[in-house]
Amino acid sequence: MRSCAAAIAEALYEGGVRYVFGHPGGEVVDLIDALEMTGIRFVLTGHEAAAAFMASAVGRLTQTPGVCLATLGPGACNLVLGVGAAYLDRDPIVAISALSPVSRSGVSQKQNLPLNELFKPVCKWSVVLEKTGVKATIRSALKVSASAPAGPVYLSLPNDVAVAGAAPGPGASTPDLTRAGMAGLHGIKAALNRAERPVGIVGIALDATRDSAAVRRFFSESQIPYVVLPQAKGIPDEFGPGYLGTVASAAGDAVLVDLIGQSDCLLGVGFDPVESSQDWHLRQPVYSLANCSIAYGDFRPAAECVGDVTFLLERLLKGYRRSALWTAAEIRSARHAVTDAICPDTDAGANGLSPFHLIRELHETLPGETILSVDVGAHKMLVSQVWRARSPATFLTSNGLSAMGYGLPSALAASLVQPGRPVAGVFGDAGFAMMVQELETACRLGLRPFLVVMCDRSLAIVKVAQALRNLPNRGVEFQPVDWERVADGFGAKGVTVTTLEEIRRAGEAWLANPELTVVAARVDEELYTGMEY
Repeated sequence: MRSCAAAIAEALYEGGVRYVFGHPGGEVVDLIDALEMTGIRFVLTGHEAAAAFMASAVGRLTQTPGVCLATLGPGACNLVLGVGAAYLDRDPIVAISALSPVSRSGVSQKQNLPLNELFKPVCKWSVVLEKTGVKATIRSALKVSASAPAGPVYLSLPNDVAVAGAAPGPGASTPDLTRAGMAGLHGIKAALNRAERPVGIVGIALDATRDSAAVRRFFSESQIPYVVLPQAKGIPDEFGPGYLGTVASAAGDAVLVDLIGQSDCLLGVGFDPVESSQDWHLRQPVYSLANCSIAYGDFRPAAECVGDVTFLLERLLKGYRRSALWTAAEIRSARHAVTDAICPDTDAGANGLSPFHLIRELHETLPGETILSVDVGAHKMLVSQVWRARSPATFLTSNGLSAMGYGLPSALAASLVQPGRPVAGVFGDAGFAMMVQELETACRLGLRPFLVVMCDRSLAIVKVAQALRNLPNRGVEFQPVDWERVADGFGAKGVTVTTLEEIRRAGEAWLANPELTVVAARVDEELYTGMEY
């Protein structure tokens, strides 16, 4: 009889999984061996949270749930950050950890935590794997994770179960995956036809790759102006005449929020409020087309229609009889106002480069097919506005949980599963420091992304919050780090730049001869403009 570990590996492989990311303990060595024997590569990471971030990026890029693995106790606890990010970033992952043996769980407290209860609030399904039906449970876990809204499933594996023989059976009971229907489409169509100044809000509650063409066609033919949320960048046409910019955790978006306030119909196309800490969607009625309900707590859209977003947009476009009153001049004026809000008067200050000009230089230097991974901080708000993504699944960031440390692991995952594409990452020096150990992972795997560290030696966005409250800067500054030497120590190429010409040359050199490159760019935090917190 084959072991439960072998059955788990087989079910994962049959479900399309080819990588499992993690940091092992002795309790999971049997599963790791089974994975490798089945054809699934186990990728060692320096930290379990990095493993979960890598799994999340794989899930987002491939639409097959990514998988991460940890030991029990401290290893499982370290997974929580990445699992929580996947939950609020809507990424499909299956997180597996060891659990105290069934034979000892009632008599020994050593590394024995109630892990399923710990993970339950931050995942869609939390299950203890058992010998009976283990393969069926893995199949169900992959299905639950990928169903809208996508998210994490947590599976705990007692190590005495891992080595036991697998028995056939139906597996654990799954949560209800029933979705709402199309009853709201008539009301949405009526509201849109009444509206004089509708605005589209594009988010992640859709199939990014499959629905992108329909989203672009809808806004092109209806001529309704639209904004995009950070994680949905690349789904709509960010170079189209109706594109206004990025909202929700984006620099300069106050201009767009004011314009949204003038709208008499907010049409959510995959809009998921999980990305917004603002309240404009609470003050105005939202009419939602999405692949899942966007209701949460006391928030309810004015009307919603849940289903295949491509089909729903086609139906809505056929029934749209109105012409929006927005003029091309108004749309251009809004875009220019956003740029004016975030572009400082100079490209460099006393303490370094202008972050805006640095990002713009990167955008102009790197090819349009580049996959960009962006960590969390002031730079994310700016990059989300300045960088225009040309296609879906090319802009990776955490904007639901907004987890610092996401950027480097996700860049590595993108390099791993999209080896033919240029991959770049942009990080603050604080977020990069949280995951710098993964440079060893990149070197070991032979990955070659272009990594730019924006060095201001501070938590710049937290300083914005302190300034808004008239508080002094406390706990937000740290000593400079010689990132060039750090990169060299890991075996990567380290480069320090102080001018825009140098960052351009570094990018061109990487494109001509791709190798793992860390560029330390000193930026002046005083030149961040258009920031709100």
